[in-house]
Amino acid sequence: MTNDDVQPPNGCLRRELPWLVLEAALLVVLLHANAPEVWFWSAALLVLLLWRSFAWRQRRWQRLQGGDQEPPSTSGSATG
Repeated sequence: MTNDDVQPPNGCLRRELPWLVLEAALLVVLLHANAPEVWFWSAALLVLLLWRSFAWRQRRWQRLQGGDQEPPSTSGSATG
């Protein structure tokens, strides 16, 4: 077993980290927005949050159904 075969336990968080940073940035923009912009930025933040939560629920459902029993190989060799 090599280091490439072991996925770190924070792999899911590492995948979501750029989206969390983007959501935090949108929240900061929303808090500093003027009255007409608040609706736009709040809708953008809501759409992003809904999209990511649906993606997370889909991945979780697939994992519960056994879709992640064998992780894809990252070694570049299909013969193992």
